[in-house]
Amino acid sequence: MGRWVAPDKGVQETVIGGTSYRPDRKGIYNVESPSAERAMKAEGFFEAALNPYNGGDAQRGFTCVECGFGSWFRKCSRCGHENGTPERDGE
Repeated sequence: MGRWVAPDKGVQETVIGGTSYRPDRKGIYNVESPSAERAMKAEGFFEAALNPYNGGDAQRGFTCVECGFGSWFRKCSRCGHENGTPERDGE
């Protein structure tokens, strides 16, 4: 099942192959058919994603070197340790 978002908020319904698709309350179209997904993609719809950082770095932010807690901030909110720059692969 695919979850798709219309390219414009004004789209209230789309018909693909005789089947009518309407968005849910959040504006997301839930589609069961792979052919309907391909048709939506061709018309400018895009996949709905909860994570704005899909792809790219799997680890963002900082991991505390003292307790191992992951955070978006340099100062660990669990133990208070001040962390340096995050290490990346190849460093």
